[in-house]
Amino acid sequence: MTLTEEEVKQVKEQLFNQIENLPDEQRDVAMGQINSMNAEQLEEFLVKNNLIKGGSCIFCSIASGETPSYKIAENKEAIAVLDINPLSHGQILIILKQHKPAEDSPEAMKLAQESAKLLKTKLKADEVKTESSNVQGHGIINVIPLYKDKKLERKKAEDKELYELQQILTKQEEKKPVEQEKKQIKEVKVEDLPKAPRRIP
Repeated sequence: MTLTEEEVKQVKEQLFNQIENLPDEQRDVAMGQINSMNAEQLEEFLVKNNLIKGGSCIFCSIASGETPSYKIAENKEAIAVLDINPLSHGQILIILKQHKPAEDSPEAMKLAQESAKLLKTKLKADEVKTESSNVQGHGIINVIPLYKDKKLERKKAEDKELYELQQILTKQEEKKPVEQEKKQIKEVKVEDLPKAPRRIP
């Protein structure tokens, strides 16, 4: 499977995002190497670094459960997982289970909306931005929480942090049982009832 020109561009952009936190000298060398790769070299690089397995894309292996991930939710067409290199705290990736654009999947869009709502309620995000992209023919939606006074900066998240976030985002709110009002029935004996005065017509 050789990558298309558009896929090469998108994969390179993702690799650039992942190396931007390296020291300047290392980053410049890595960027030069990535830029010089053609489609075949880039694919070989992805396979060697286990970014794609056995010729299939990494997103297929995440969606199938072959590659471990921190799953938040799932429906019949897509899976929501925590991004391991997030731009902001709690970023979620919606990954389609089949190769098709995210815009063609109402179920994926629905999962993105549900994830955005989760980020607002559970992580108190001020706003949530969604961005669709297509990598190796695979539709992806980035659900990015935005917080006041915090700039977007891509960095690798620690496993402990991802696990804790997963617990927070997947925890079901406990519904308190509605207490039924107990109606107290007071027994009143017939002789205790007040007697109305006898009316004479």
